[in-house]
Amino acid sequence: MASLIRINKNKKLEASKTVYNHLSPDYIYIPYKKDDVLYFKTNDSVLKDDIVISNDKNNIYSSVSGKVLGMTKMFINNEETEVVVIENDFKEKTKKIKGVKKHLNNYSKEEILSLVSKFNFVDCDFSGEVILVNGIDYEVYENNKSALIKKYINEILEVIDALFTIFNAKKSFLAIKNNDSENVDLLIHHIGTYPNIDLKMLPDLYPLGHKDILKKELIMPKDKQNGIMYFDLIDIYNIYNILKRQRPVTEKYITISGDLVVTPKVINVKIGSSLKDILVNNIKLKNDNYKIIVNGLLSGYEVPSSDLIITKEINSVFINTVNNDVASNCINCGMCHTKCPAGVDPRTGKNKDKCIKCGICTYVCPAKINFKKVFKK
Repeated sequence: MASLIRINKNKKLEASKTVYNHLSPDYIYIPYKKDDVLYFKTNDSVLKDDIVISNDKNNIYSSVSGKVLGMTKMFINNEETEVVVIENDFKEKTKKIKGVKKHLNNYSKEEILSLVSKFNFVDCDFSGEVILVNGIDYEVYENNKSALIKKYINEILEVIDALFTIFNAKKSFLAIKNNDSENVDLLIHHIGTYPNIDLKMLPDLYPLGHKDILKKELIMPKDKQNGIMYFDLIDIYNIYNILKRQRPVTEKYITISGDLVVTPKVINVKIGSSLKDILVNNIKLKNDNYKIIVNGLLSGYEVPSSDLIITKEINSVFINTVNNDVASNCINCGMCHTKCPAGVDPRTGKNKDKCIKCGICTYVCPAKINFKKVFKK
């Protein structure tokens, strides 16, 4: 693991495994593009789990029941876009679902693939004889997966074991950090009931939680030849909910931290909630002069406004002090190249196509060069 690094962490930025809830937003917002099919018009009533928008790639479901108010503009990632506004009636009304199976092992391979495809929340390859479940939070200070393990350990192990049996796998691995002591103890205590699952405890190095890096470090060449079914731990949790409820995934865990956040938290939120609403109701800030970074201090990106919609792709939000540091000229120390886990040389752009956007080059640079901006140009 010579290409991986140990990050010097600020303990004040670490969120606990206690999960807070923000499941009653006044409004949710669903992104809309001109080629999308919109199933409701202004003043129509919507049930939770109704398809509101569909396109060539997927269906987008409502995470609340309520009334369509019309359209407005909000930010998706760092781009302002049109969104459908749904006012929450706080009744959580849904259609009744029939045919839900009590035990996961009663599902066939075809039924699982059909349900996962129908609700299009899990992007996984179900072919291969080796199951690899990534239980390592990718970014520093994210604590979503660790919180999920603590709260839903039995459900997670049940899904992995069911997939092992139903898809005729030969091996299955669950990878976690070896310094996540509470969850290590929990898993060691529970995993004996699941002899098909091999627990792998790995050092707290970055970016070990990246899909390609974890495969490289953990899976032996002979296992790669048989194909790998890779799952993020969040995928496993979502598969559990899809199979147990046969409904779309409408909630997700996000970590909110940063040097201006008084108490960093892991919060379970409705997909489609606005970041501004979440901050107002759950987070106390030290001051209002901040920048917002989404999905990690190292690999994430800055957004211009708290009018941001929480989508399934958002894992963390950092509220940080505005940094006015000015980069100096490159001193050609080579740190960015020698520490890059993908073998990229940011100084020359050599092997740029292999970049995994982990941000290590910027982190180790003594000249404070932001290579993400350099590569973007």
